[in-house]
Amino acid sequence: MSYATLIQVHEELNLSTSVTTNDTELTDLLIIIDNQINTKLQKYSSLPLQQEMQTYLADVEARWVVTRFRLRRATPQEQQQYQALLANIDKEWQDYLASNFQTSFFGQGSQSDNDSLKLDLGQWNESDRGSW
Repeated sequence: MSYATLIQVHEELNLSTSVTTNDTELTDLLIIIDNQINTKLQKYSSLPLQQEMQTYLADVEARWVVTRFRLRRATPQEQQQYQALLANIDKEWQDYLASNFQTSFFGQGSQSDNDSLKLDLGQWNESDRGSW
């Protein structure tokens, strides 16, 4: 099961769903991108994801598939443009992972060194000085 549907990919391509000439290739790309997304997500979360995340990923996946599809057909002059689009989608994906998953695991742990947390670790402080 992919996050994006073939219909979403057709919409992203501005292509009628009745035009099925490239559906096999588009479906193959959906599977490839879906596997890449799931492989990365499995490091941070159990699958399936919440509906809200699935909706976001469907949009990203549709754009990723369409851009890879167009890159395959790009002229040498267009290839750089599609490579840049792929890089932007990948950056958006990495940012999404960082803000939704990595921060919750790594960002919180690093706060333990922050003096403003005032954690009681069972150690003495200035008010205990007189009781020794």
